[in-house]
Amino acid sequence: MIEKKKIERIPVLPAKAKGRDEYIGRVRMHKDTIIMDVYEAMGVMCPEGEEKDAQIKFRWVCDKKNYYTYQFLNNTWNHRGIRYAIHGYVSYGPLDIRLDKESERIARTFIGDCRNKLNYFNDNPVGWLLAMEEDIRQQRWERKEENRKDRIVERLGSRKPLPGDWERWLKTNVYKEERYLFYDGKKRKTGICAYCGEKVALDGKQRFNGYGKCPACGSRIQYKKYKTIKKTVQKTDRKQAVYIQKIDGGFMARYFNTIKTSSPSGESYRSYEVAMETYGGGKYWNDYCYRSGVSGEMYWDDRKRLEMGSWEPEGYLYTKNVKQAVRDTFLRYAPLAEWMKHEKKEIPVGYFIRKYSTSRFLEFFVKVGLYRLTTEYVRRDYKWTGQTPNEILKINKQRINRLIRMDGGLIALEWLRYEEREGLKIPDDTILWLQDSRLTPNSCRSILGSIGSVVRMVRYMARQDVPPADFLRTWEDYLRMAADEGMDTMDDIVRFPKNLRARHDYLVRLGEQREDKKRLEKYAALDKRIAERLPEAGRYYWESEDYVIVPAAKCKELMTEGRTLHHCVGMNDRYMNKMAAGESWILFLRKREALDTPYYTIEIDMGNDEILQWYSEYDRKPDADRIRKILNLFRRSLEKRKRVRVPVWVPA
Repeated sequence: MIEKKKIERIPVLPAKAKGRDEYIGRVRMHKDTIIMDVYEAMGVMCPEGEEKDAQIKFRWVCDKKNYYTYQFLNNTWNHRGIRYAIHGYVSYGPLDIRLDKESERIARTFIGDCRNKLNYFNDNPVGWLLAMEEDIRQQRWERKEENRKDRIVERLGSRKPLPGDWERWLKTNVYKEERYLFYDGKKRKTGICAYCGEKVALDGKQRFNGYGKCPACGSRIQYKKYKTIKKTVQKTDRKQAVYIQKIDGGFMARYFNTIKTSSPSGESYRSYEVAMETYGGGKYWNDYCYRSGVSGEMYWDDRKRLEMGSWEPEGYLYTKNVKQAVRDTFLRYAPLAEWMKHEKKEIPVGYFIRKYSTSRFLEFFVKVGLYRLTTEYVRRDYKWTGQTPNEILKINKQRINRLIRMDGGLIALEWLRYEEREGLKIPDDTILWLQDSRLTPNSCRSILGSIGSVVRMVRYMARQDVPPADFLRTWEDYLRMAADEGMDTMDDIVRFPKNLRARHDYLVRLGEQREDKKRLEKYAALDKRIAERLPEAGRYYWESEDYVIVPAAKCKELMTEGRTLHHCVGMNDRYMNKMAAGESWILFLRKREALDTPYYTIEIDMGNDEILQWYSEYDRKPDADRIRKILNLFRRSLEKRKRVRVPVWVPA
């Protein structure tokens, strides 16, 4: 056993650096423990024949079973090893630690016959010590892995068989809405209810995937057809289920993927356990079930891997034994069964369990009917504090009652807080509309600053056919542009236009025209230089049976082209300057049937007539293969013009 306290008190021996030493080691023994003090000599750079004092860096100790490093700087121990102590990270390059002859002798004696099993082949004592450290580290990891796997096996052994009525519970509670009646697709007069197994007579008016009522058992069913009664037709449904069981000193939440198969011959159910959470002694452990990609066998691991995908710890909760299973635990008052009976759908059981230990007010939430708030709160990384409902929710008693009445969630709570903070009165139906639209006070802050009334804002937005979040962004942009144009944004005619999109686009065009005017004034000199180059660029005019290529003639044309096709050709004066300098030219490819409609924009090198780039709308290339052939024809025509003098096109 390594006696850390005694080793700390052992004095540091002096060490001398020579020449280009990087690190120096002094080795000695304390009982069966080797001690190596490592000194830093980098930067000393002693002249030949001289020695200088080296500075102590750390102390490494080892007894062949464990090793530790002691940092003199902060007087702490760790088991990260020699390499980490030197570099501050784990590296695997060679270490230049020079030992004196006595230190080498002690190190070789300590290593002894161990070198035969260590993965190191050079006759270097420091290398052997590093190899011994790596071997101990590997043994540590193996022991840790073995203990980890033993704990998983122990937890798996705590599982109990599922209750005898598990399948019946799946049938009546989990898959209550997934019931099917298979009917003869030809005659349409007979069918079989997969739920009750009865053969029934039908009126022939049923529709495929339509809903109806089974004449035999009265269940709400969905119609599925098959060609003949003998043909095997199946419908598969999948859901998650949760079973909580008692274990020694705690409880275990087990998660199952359940599969229901429905066919004319009846229903069958299968349950596959995918995960479990074990709680006990104030701790919890997660374990997950995987299938081996090599052998195909199932195995359990306590690390969540990518194979779990988007799996979440939720499902339909089996409620019959919950109170008994958690009776002596921190969940003894948790209303899990009540929550499940109200929701009647998959609930985030795992999130609830983890949050409940620090958020006991969840019991109050469920018991008063705040089911939606409970679900949303446990899924979020929130941690509310307080002793009373008013302190926790940060609204008064009247608004708490309203929140309960509307079964509001986090967004409804935010609006009630906003209402109290601003001294307003917002109707419940308005808050519920905002909640369903996922609009928070913060997201509506800009609009409310202009409108001032939540009710008027909602009434206007509710009349639109656009998704509320998208409409809100358009409205904000419109009001900002209206204010920039000097319009009275306090006037309802301005604030609530009949056609918001049309007014928005009009202001966009207005701003673009003003910006274009300023830019064109700036580009007047460029236009003049481009006009001087036009006769030279005229050789790029080309036409075929279906297409026309026209050289650009003015800066305005590039601006229009770039704005229409939503690419960068007209965003700045880069391409315009290149045209004015005669470096490259912008060409417009048009379909002959739509000469005024931008289609493709081309940049061509004026030195060698090489096409540098060609793009259509949003820098995409629709019909790329066809356009590539057209551009090849265009290039070949340019080569012919070089050999044969052909008059060039000059714009009128």
